[in-house]
Amino acid sequence: MENILENLKDKNPEYNIRDVHDVAFGAYGIIHEYPSKEILHLLDDMIQVPSSGNAYQPSVAKLEALELIQKISFDVYGGLAVEAGSCAGNNTVLNGLEYHQGSETILAVKDFVLVVGKRQDMVGNMYDGTLCECFYVPKGTVVECFATTLHYTPCKVDDEGFKTVVLLPKGTNEPLEGLPKGILMRTNKWFIAHVDNTAKIEAGNYPGLTGKMIEIRY
Repeated sequence: MENILENLKDKNPEYNIRDVHDVAFGAYGIIHEYPSKEILHLLDDMIQVPSSGNAYQPSVAKLEALELIQKISFDVYGGLAVEAGSCAGNNTVLNGLEYHQGSETILAVKDFVLVVGKRQDMVGNMYDGTLCECFYVPKGTVVECFATTLHYTPCKVDDEGFKTVVLLPKGTNEPLEGLPKGILMRTNKWFIAHVDNTAKIEAGNYPGLTGKMIEIRY
């Protein structure tokens, strides 16, 4: 773990990447301690990294049936209806930011870097990407990101890609009828695209993330 973090720091000195257990992450979320190591092999087999790009499934019944996932759901969300899905892929950049009403909880099946910001720092629908902070999340870590935490797809730290289990209030990221103009793009998903992310902007997403696009090298 230390070798991976030190390598990331060496390759990305401009981002001051810190371990997610650093006190600085307290502004964005908290770490939940679970004996998750024994289930990592199972999750590793259940979640596949696509050959290119990223793959996200909001709700996966096999994941939601796991005892550990059910315990995390109850402990974090206190009996609310929760969905558990997967996010895996080859991402290395921050090309947008999103937030939800309610925490997003992430179980790291493989190591990754999480880039986060504060919703409080948004000016209207705009956010200055230079305010973002980067945290290394080692596999087995369960991270709860507060509702006020801006975030998006994790960044991989090796050629094998990243794998995560993602927990959110049930229905989040599902299609939403009658969207108004603005940054609400799906159920309980507010999203701004980086101004250089032409694909997302052409698809109707709001160009609200400014500054040089963050790219994590490994």
